[in-house]
Amino acid sequence: LSRLVDREKLLEMLEDLKKEELEKFKWFLRDRDVLVELQPISESKLEKASTCDLVDLVVQTYTEKSGEVTKKVFRKINRNDLVQKLSDNSFLPLFSGSLVHLNSSLSGAFSSTKADQQNHFVDKHRVELIQRVSNIEQILDELQYKEVIDQEQYDKFRALPTSQGRMRELYSGPLKATCKDIFYESLLANEKFLVEDLSKK
Repeated sequence: LSRLVDREKLLEMLEDLKKEELEKFKWFLRDRDVLVELQPISESKLEKASTCDLVDLVVQTYTEKSGEVTKKVFRKINRNDLVQKLSDNSFLPLFSGSLVHLNSSLSGAFSSTKADQQNHFVDKHRVELIQRVSNIEQILDELQYKEVIDQEQYDKFRALPTSQGRMRELYSGPLKATCKDIFYESLLANEKFLVEDLSKK
């Protein structure tokens, strides 16, 4: 599922930041490395925002991407401890009609691919997944949290300069038969439109 950051948990984390860290958090919310193609929150809104306002701005502006954006900012300000906390049950399901439809339409395909690992979704669409997955950082976070990859592998993947390189490295090692279902679930959560598109082929 696509997921929305738990507001209360995010508020608790922001309140844990020192004043200087909070100012850096706001500054990095306008950083292109963090946002990529997302629209930045206006500087005037960030300057005036209280901690509670900041939580609302992040969640309302970035919706299902709010978790990814927040993690990137926490990494920028060297608070990897908060990245881990954010990976630990810090999300709420974000339902929509299209998403419910997507999950229903893919449930049969998921069951069949689990039964037949040689024709697993992640194998069948390997080439396109390598080329088209863009939200790889969130996926790597989840794979590490679920112990599909260890810290050394995680750091190795993160050091690679492109999403395609990280995906190829995933396929060359960790994506053994027992891990493909976990990877598929992460794709559903973080690349739902891509999965929906590929499932039609």
